Amino acid sequence: MIDPLKNDFFHDFLVFLKYLEQKPIQRTITGNISRADIFALQPKFKQQTVFKEFKKYDWKIRTEREVEFLTQIKFIAEVMYLTYNRRGKLLISGNGRAFLHRIDQITQYWNMVGYFWDKVNWEYFIPGPEINGIGVVGILQKNRNIIWNTLLENGIAWIDFKVFCQTIKTFFKLENYYQLLGDFSFCLDIEYGLLRKNLARLGCIIFEAEKDKNKLGRVLRFKPTELGMIALGKALGPFL
Repeated sequence: MIDPLKNDFFHDFLVFLKYLEQKPIQRTITGNISRADIFALQPKFKQQTVFKEFKKYDWKIRTEREVEFLTQIKFIAEVMYLTYNRRGKLLISGNGRAFLHRIDQITQYWNMVGYFWDKVNWEYFIPGPEINGIGVVGILQKNRNIIWNTLLENGIAWIDFKVFCQTIKTFFKLENYYQLLGDFSFCLDIEYGLLRKNLARLGCIIFEAEKDKNKLGRVLRFKPTELGMIALGKALGPFL
């Protein structure tokens, strides 16, 4: 028995759609979710880290972009055609209502994950160095099926993060991107662009980390979850 609701991002994705089912969301001139709607959604979300950080330093959330996971949720719902824009408001679509009420949660989950992988630009959330207009994270997204196959073949065994980074760097010939920045910068882009803001946030992997001198947890090793194995397997099939 695998419960996708144990993944906070998926839980909050459903919260977002259910909120829209009750009332439209007001959009700002730049197309972001209004602060009033962010604050109305906040107590319903399981993901609270960003809100706690802002409160800790007495900062004010001024734009949706400061709540990164919410922007990801908004983009995924949009590319899935679960929402639509009209006259400065974001509304739930007929597809969105059917998604909420007519399919099971496992199917909801792997569709949410698959659409993020296939249809949302990863570089929007972790822009990295570019050569001739092509970024590292974009290269990973373009070649994601190679990575997914490798993770599936590995199963739920632990993967050493440094070895993984070196393999990625060599296989995709990314050395030239980091001639000046070095391996540390490369590993950070992989850690955040592929793991933390993608696979881990979506519940597809878990990782172990250690604290460095700046109290930032550097990833040591990671492995797919059972939920992740389902999503990875579905992503390699013609489900979209």
